[in-house]
Amino acid sequence: MPSFQPTEAWEASPHTLAKLEIISRYLFLWFTIRSGNPKLNYIDGFAGPGHYTNTPKGSPIIALDVAKQVATSGDGKLQKTEIGFLFVEKNPEFAANLKETVAAMSLPPNFKWEVQQGSFEEKVGGLLEMFKRQGKHLAPTFAFIDPFGATGLPFTVVAEILKRQGCEVLLNLDSDGIGRLVTAQNIEKNQSHLDSLFGDSSWRDELNPKAPTKLPSQVLALYKKKLKTIVPYVFAFAMNSRGGQLNYHLVFATHHPLGLEKMKDAMKAVDQTGAYSFSDDTVGQEMLRFDFNEHEIWAERMQRALAGKWRPYADFRDYALNETPFTNPKAMLKELEDKNLLELKCSANRRKGSFPEDKIERILIEEILL
Repeated sequence: MPSFQPTEAWEASPHTLAKLEIISRYLFLWFTIRSGNPKLNYIDGFAGPGHYTNTPKGSPIIALDVAKQVATSGDGKLQKTEIGFLFVEKNPEFAANLKETVAAMSLPPNFKWEVQQGSFEEKVGGLLEMFKRQGKHLAPTFAFIDPFGATGLPFTVVAEILKRQGCEVLLNLDSDGIGRLVTAQNIEKNQSHLDSLFGDSSWRDELNPKAPTKLPSQVLALYKKKLKTIVPYVFAFAMNSRGGQLNYHLVFATHHPLGLEKMKDAMKAVDQTGAYSFSDDTVGQEMLRFDFNEHEIWAERMQRALAGKWRPYADFRDYALNETPFTNPKAMLKELEDKNLLELKCSANRRKGSFPEDKIERILIEEILL
């Protein structure tokens, strides 16, 4: 995303429209699955004015509309859930416009919303700090954090949200812009920004300013590593233009495999529209476009990562979720079994090519011979 601070509503680009579609699809599933909870939260850390010049709904309005749709349909459980919506926007005019827009909406009485004018760090970080002092715990929360550019995203606040079970974060990581901070001639000016972004000074050892083309990958790898110290499931995907130019990375972090499965389902549905492409961008490997139907190359990657010892099925499930486009490893395991590259220990008979989790005790993939 470009590093600029708009002063008036702007036109949503194709990748922004796709991002809004991902949020809409995922929040519908999130509110449906979480509807049995007594309280839920939605946080929008860079909420904007509530609309774009070419579409009437920004992420705050989408979140409210989706929650209302779930609450008024299905089993009605969400009608008994108190849902807190916190919209944070630094621009005073945007905040005022968003407040006016939300106030004009017809919302259920269990929806408690607030527009706060200020920075993400000040408002969300301050709220979490107050909770900590008072001994309160954050209810299950989905936080969408979509800053302009490479700054304004303190890792300490992201980490504080994710420390709570049931909390998830989808954020815009401007990997390219962060890389430019690293390569700036007067790096001293950017050190505090980089320390804030990563929560410490680890970037000094992990990011190489002498290899600028590799910096977006290094930034992403370090950020994912930091998140994985807090939650077990982290998935990042590059939002690229049709020309293949990196716009930014969307990074999703959650405590539960089901959350990542559903997020991937939302991404897959949007990717098939052809508005742009998702790509994998990892250190030491070329950028590969996600193909949700091609399993062979991902099976080879899984073999390189997990071969050589007996492992439980969960290891392969987690690898598939965190490192591939797929929600489970079964198609990749089938590729390897068809090539006689794996063995299984099962508690009961199974059909070749099928991988029932309740019957599989251990899996061994043969190592690649050089």
